[in-house]
Amino acid sequence: MKLIVSFLMGLAGLLTYLGNRPGPAFEIETKNGGSFEVEEVRWGDKLAKYSANIMAPVCEEGICYNVNVVFNWNLIGEFIDYQVQPYDPLTKLDHKPFTLADYAKLQGILTNHDLIFTGLPADELVVKAEETVDGYSGATIEAIKDEVIDGALFTCYTLWHIANGAVVDSIRQHTQRQLDKPMIAKIIGYNTASANYYLIDHMSETQFAQNLPEIIGLIQAGKGYFPKNAIEKIPEKLFGRQEMQDFLIQNYDSLSYYTQVAALSKLQNVPLQKDLTSMLLTQISDRNSIQNQKIIALIIRNNDEEAIKKMVDHLIEKKIKLSAANYQLLQKHKVAGVEALEKI
Repeated sequence: MKLIVSFLMGLAGLLTYLGNRPGPAFEIETKNGGSFEVEEVRWGDKLAKYSANIMAPVCEEGICYNVNVVFNWNLIGEFIDYQVQPYDPLTKLDHKPFTLADYAKLQGILTNHDLIFTGLPADELVVKAEETVDGYSGATIEAIKDEVIDGALFTCYTLWHIANGAVVDSIRQHTQRQLDKPMIAKIIGYNTASANYYLIDHMSETQFAQNLPEIIGLIQAGKGYFPKNAIEKIPEKLFGRQEMQDFLIQNYDSLSYYTQVAALSKLQNVPLQKDLTSMLLTQISDRNSIQNQKIIALIIRNNDEEAIKKMVDHLIEKKIKLSAANYQLLQKHKVAGVEALEKI
């Protein structure tokens, strides 16, 4: 009796375990009509990466065989690495097994987005000698010989398109739905331009607010167009926060011209700290007419009479011209000496 009870309890525990096992996160269909399931890989309760067991048919010079590998991607859909099943190693034509050098080269291929052969249609990868029912026959075209593994051209081609195809967007969308502060910190830790762009393109207004110091740090360290693009993505109301204005006070001079213009546009409808206003006044010069007018309009709209008076005095002293629109705005404030600006 005790044995039966123990068995039933064990069976109930097994059924509970099987019922609570997480299923696949989503399924991806491949171009050849197949599909594969992508699963979350978690460390504790934290999503760490994505993984999928790939079973893909490959045909090469009339010989068809299956490849059986496990692929891994990070949280933003970038391919990390692969593992081969110990009982099912990768092979080349005539069933020749991959060498250690071949495995290493395949890793490099799957993580490379600057290869010629990945952008070609499959039927242009070889010099056609004869087309067969199962695939293509002929020699690999000269331009891509060094990019691929000899005897495994279509293995490289098939696996690259699986690793870097539709799965990437699906992973990014799946991550976005679960994005939280720890995940944002993990993605920042990738320390890559693609990770930084993923964040500014996928974070909500609340997430920007919760992670503003970290985003400011990315802007400070950013290169190329990233600082400008990040400034444009940050919700306008966050430019009223002290840490955002302190950042501009301390870093405005080091920002590119277009990043500066983007920041000025975001400041138009938020109150300015006095220190930020003072810094912006120093940026008005006779060399930057477009930016001058943006700063002038910004200071006028901020409605700080003391700052406006200082600005008018500065404009008169430096003989800096006003746009017609800004002159009309200034007239409404009835600042002493504003008429002198009409003659500059």
